[in-house]
Amino acid sequence: MDIMKEDVDRLFSYNTIQQVKILDRFLGILNNIFTIIILGYVVIYVFLIDKGHLEYEAAKGLVLTHVTGDVVSQGTLGDIRFFSANDFTYPGLENGNVMVATKIAFTKQERGVCMDMTMPCASADDCSDGVDAECTEEGICKEPSWCDDGRPDEYKLPTADVMIWVKSAIQFMRMKPEKIFSADFSKPIYEGSLEDGRNTFTTRNLLDACDPPVMYEELSELGAAIEVQFVYDCNVGKDKCTPRIQARRVENIFQPANIGFTFSYPQYTGVDKRTLVTVTGIRFYIRAVGTGEMLSTAAIILKLSTGLTLLGLAPIIVDLMMVRCFKGKSAIYFSRKYDMSEDFSEIFADLEAKKAEQGDEEVVEDDGEEAEIAEANWRRRMDEEDEH
Repeated sequence: MDIMKEDVDRLFSYNTIQQVKILDRFLGILNNIFTIIILGYVVIYVFLIDKGHLEYEAAKGLVLTHVTGDVVSQGTLGDIRFFSANDFTYPGLENGNVMVATKIAFTKQERGVCMDMTMPCASADDCSDGVDAECTEEGICKEPSWCDDGRPDEYKLPTADVMIWVKSAIQFMRMKPEKIFSADFSKPIYEGSLEDGRNTFTTRNLLDACDPPVMYEELSELGAAIEVQFVYDCNVGKDKCTPRIQARRVENIFQPANIGFTFSYPQYTGVDKRTLVTVTGIRFYIRAVGTGEMLSTAAIILKLSTGLTLLGLAPIIVDLMMVRCFKGKSAIYFSRKYDMSEDFSEIFADLEAKKAEQGDEEVVEDDGEEAEIAEANWRRRMDEEDEH
């Protein structure tokens, strides 16, 4: 095998990088400046500002809500009516979502043939199949439907001060699965700040948490959908974590041409009679989200190793400036930094020819002599550059 004929010192040789020390104060100052900038980025930004020494975990929590309060309102037909929390928060859906009505209209209806306002048309073909229907001049189908029996009885509800008790909690399963951060579940707390344990808010309080704040009076006519988040940014190593509230109006994002929040449901009073209840109000989508943070040795090692790698940029930048930006000295610096070899294409051809004519030992000796000559030429060239 050819590998067994190889010289042992050459086979197991060690390669090292040769460094050139350039005695130039400006280059040294530039190198130190770039090094300090990189170190400042690692220490100040990565560790102090961006908190690179911490490990993070995003999580979603749970929310329970209870609404208390009642209102009295006079309808457009003159009746005065009392509304409890169950009336103006109907229907109760999944936990965390609350509907607070600002306006409720009651319309008595009975079965008959009339214009169905939910069926616009251009011809009778657009109306319901299988019934004797016609398309009126107003562009509405006249067909068997639920017909209004008189004017709606509408009540405007002053629910701006209705109280909503929010029970929120969050858990970071990967970091501390045994620890739960939560608000006070034992009783509603109406006053103070979140740091004081407050967990109960009025409708107006939650609207004021929007950015920019939303006025209750602006939403009372058309309603709105509001997303409310209790954000837990917690250090999981501590025992207490206080959330912050952020809110935004969302229905104008999903349907900007049809803002507001309104729905209807029937209350049947007989086989052919019913009351259609139309509710306009504020739909709160309340969520608990958060990010847990914890000191991490792995994160520290990763950021330090990355920062130390960036230190290699300083000499690279200085090298580029050294050979390109210093007039009159760049050629000297270039000759010191780079050793330009001769064109070996002809030398290798000559060596192959000599190997064919002579023995291997004589070729090796000639190779050593040529290396000495190349070294002498390189030193002479360096001396010439210094003289210029």
